[in-house]
Amino acid sequence: MQQSSNDASTSRRPTGSLERLATRVATVVERIEEILLSSSVLLIAAMTIANVFCRSLLGFSLAVTDEVAQVAIIVLCFTGLSYAAGKGRHIRMTAIYDMLPPAARKGLMLVITSATSAILFALAWYAVAYVVTVYRLGGISPALRIPFWMLYAIAPVGLFLAAVQYALAAVKNVTSPGIYLSFTHADTYETDEDEPSTEVSRGESSPPTEAAP
Repeated sequence: MQQSSNDASTSRRPTGSLERLATRVATVVERIEEILLSSSVLLIAAMTIANVFCRSLLGFSLAVTDEVAQVAIIVLCFTGLSYAAGKGRHIRMTAIYDMLPPAARKGLMLVITSATSAILFALAWYAVAYVVTVYRLGGISPALRIPFWMLYAIAPVGLFLAAVQYALAAVKNVTSPGIYLSFTHADTYETDEDEPSTEVSRGESSPPTEAAP
């Protein structure tokens, strides 16, 4: 009995270590996403307010406003790709998925998250190659006077973070029971239209309701 309990604890240790590592990675990635997203939104707001102030009171417009807004929107786009993946908020086509039994849905979700992660890693690699090409060609933006390759560098960063998010989702589906859209969000659905906050994991039965006397 002592030997069997030791074997069981040893077999669970790698999975627990993997999940702890994944938890740390997920925390760091989410923090990076939040910093990039919040900074971009605040930058857009600040530049818009400054431009309105200059145009209304000082009689001229800031030449850098358009470029700053474009750069911030690019950051929002690629970072938002990763952030939405981490929150399980990407649009999904689930017509066939919903008809499968729980075990098949979990297997399909593992395939989806793993394949999506691999594709995003490949896209990040190609994005890095593109940024390197832009770096070799040279060129700077007309208003900010910043090299173009620095402006485009957010593309591989965002794709890489999104790939990490889907890889974490695959790890979560391997190491934990249930079905997970991301590392922190299970696949759930609303049980009552009048109570949108009530959610049940897919594959789990909702609690029975008592009949009225």
